[in-house]
Amino acid sequence: MRILFLTNFYPPASRGGYEQWCQEVGDGLRARGHEVTILTSAHERDNLKSPDPRWVRRELHLEMELASLKNALWFFTRRKKREQENLSLLRETVSDTKPDAILIWGMWNFPRSLPALAEALMPERTVYYMGDYWPTLPSQYENYWNASPRSLITGLPKLLLKPIARGIVAREEKPRLRLRRVLFPSDFMRKEFAQLGIISTDGRVVFGAVDTAPYLEDRQTSKKHENVSLLYVGRLTHEKGVHTAIEAVTHLVSKHKISNLSLTIVGDGEPGYVDSLHKMVDRASLASFVTFLPAQPKETLPALYRQSDIFLFTSIWQEPFGRVIVEAMASGLAVVGTAVGGAAEMLVHDENSLVFEAGDSTSLARALQRLIESPALREKLGSAGRETARSKFDLRRMTDEVELYLRSLIS
Repeated sequence: MRILFLTNFYPPASRGGYEQWCQEVGDGLRARGHEVTILTSAHERDNLKSPDPRWVRRELHLEMELASLKNALWFFTRRKKREQENLSLLRETVSDTKPDAILIWGMWNFPRSLPALAEALMPERTVYYMGDYWPTLPSQYENYWNASPRSLITGLPKLLLKPIARGIVAREEKPRLRLRRVLFPSDFMRKEFAQLGIISTDGRVVFGAVDTAPYLEDRQTSKKHENVSLLYVGRLTHEKGVHTAIEAVTHLVSKHKISNLSLTIVGDGEPGYVDSLHKMVDRASLASFVTFLPAQPKETLPALYRQSDIFLFTSIWQEPFGRVIVEAMASGLAVVGTAVGGAAEMLVHDENSLVFEAGDSTSLARALQRLIESPALREKLGSAGRETARSKFDLRRMTDEVELYLRSLIS
């Protein structure tokens, strides 16, 4: 098959789980002999350490450049030109590669006209893999002009131009997407879109996944009286609930006098929230128990997991999937998590994990105390979690299902 992937970001320019799926499924299909072309934005193209392979085209314009003061001016002078260049590039790529199907991934920060054109060019063979909520969100320019200025100096021109720009945005007709064929990474996402009134005539679940092979290496488990290491990996933002983990460790250390534990928090995020986490640690005198590490390259994560005993998934919002859960399970860690969104389809309490109420640090502390005091329970949950990851959430299975679906369209 000849398959055109259309996506806003593509690794290494962005390392989120949604974009990683795009790369991993694309690589998997190429390894099976299919001709794959990636058409993506030029975001961070100039910062790449090595040139892209010939099948990756980083040429599309984002609707708005990230953290650029030029956006207000470009709204009036370049926006429509950049949009037309995107459409021309998509037409040209379809003409050059003659794809049997177009597979659309993240479209956040792209004009809606881009996926609309894909649907028009190949109405029966345009497929979406819907790993976030981009079809339900306003355009980036709508967000920009509705947001308050961040400073008086840079905000004065924005305040003057805001009424004019908002009027232009309000008068523009937004392309409507058919979204006829949609693959969802979880049943939760399929139901969420249905509740939002976005119902595809051919929507089905193809569970998200992870290449479990790098994580399956045997690991050394902690003995009963040794230090038990807790691990969090992910963005440091309020909705991820990392503060709940610090509160739980505070309970264990201060109230239950448990000292044979350590918590490693891996990730970057919102500066204000990150600062609040550090202050929580300082106020509770937990500096000897909590370590912060910046976001790590994908290649170093398996070693981080193997060095840990318990993985914490603390999210307090409805996650579409939960890639880090699969990575931790494949690594044999005991997982303690919140059954929010798609995570509820992975976590089975007392079978392959322990589940606690989102935002409830006391409940999390109780679950952690059970695991700290019982190496046997950690081993049981770790083994069951590994089997869950290997049998249900492995990348080969995900690639198989995407491949079979595309073949069914073409045949």
